[in-house]
Amino acid sequence: MNTPQELNAMFHKHGIEEKLSSSLGNKVTIQASSIQNLKSTKRSSIYQLSLQKNTDTLPIIFKIYHSNKYKNEIEINVYSQAYPFLKEFLPKIYLMEKHGDDTWVFMEFVRQIRGQLTFTPKHFDYIIPTLAKLHAHTHEENFKKEKSIFQNWLPIYNSGKMKKDREKFISNTMTFLDDATKDKQLRDIIKPHYKPLKNLYSNGPDFFPELLTSGYSITHGDLHMQNICSKDVSKNEPWAIQFIDWESAKYAPTWFDMIVLVEILLGFRKDWQCNAEEIRTHAVDVYTNEMKKYGIKFKTKPIHLYKMAYLQRTLEKGLHTQLRRIFDNRGGELLPYHLEKISTWGSELGIYK
Repeated sequence: MNTPQELNAMFHKHGIEEKLSSSLGNKVTIQASSIQNLKSTKRSSIYQLSLQKNTDTLPIIFKIYHSNKYKNEIEINVYSQAYPFLKEFLPKIYLMEKHGDDTWVFMEFVRQIRGQLTFTPKHFDYIIPTLAKLHAHTHEENFKKEKSIFQNWLPIYNSGKMKKDREKFISNTMTFLDDATKDKQLRDIIKPHYKPLKNLYSNGPDFFPELLTSGYSITHGDLHMQNICSKDVSKNEPWAIQFIDWESAKYAPTWFDMIVLVEILLGFRKDWQCNAEEIRTHAVDVYTNEMKKYGIKFKTKPIHLYKMAYLQRTLEKGLHTQLRRIFDNRGGELLPYHLEKISTWGSELGIYK
């Protein structure tokens, strides 16, 4: 993590004020006293700072990607290669530069929905239209027209590489399940599900052919509330949304984003669970109707595709994540929720026996 003084010296050395002035079409100066660190990890550092522009102050985000490792590469390329195609769904990118192994990105400051209001199920109605628009904009034929933009860096869900990754996760999950039957904390939770899960996993890594043929788009992959932003959430109508943190983006079945947006939140929000069926059914209806506006219809019943997507993602990765977190003493609160849904929805869809 760099200090504000160090950053200011770096900006001066590389002529950042002049470059930002050119990008914004107006002379700006960086207010050194405004620089604050929001987050620093091995992967990246994120700062907020302000630009003085005439008599106005413009807050912006400065993000340093510390290396070009796999997940950094995806997000960097979303902002550099795919920006013209996806800019409607992204913050404005003012400047990108390479400095040694680091990549610098100066972008529009957009406010996370989280913290702006108390989120309720009705607010899905204001987010899902933008999500459906992203999926329609990048849906199969539209994606193919722009495929050259994404070659060599965007993960493709039905590729041989990603299938091998799923097989690896499933193999590790089966080892975790074996270990869980010997663990005092877990064995009673896992025991009723152990044999059905072992049988189910033997038919993996892809459990629903209908899901794989239901339609692909660019999916964000991590649609938690902190990655969904909007300048104005005061209106009772669809919000103008920007999505941030695209490290998990891929070309995949469209329904995967709905699972993170809706079902994972339902899993954590115990106060919503008594109305869970009504909430998810309504969300699925909103998404389905929005996709219809763009001429995209689903042959398989949408609520079934939603459940298939949840089970597929949970079996290929979610269960693995929760068991690993428990073994590492880092939580794992969703394990009972996952197991209950695997057994009930898996039985309903004919894969859990």
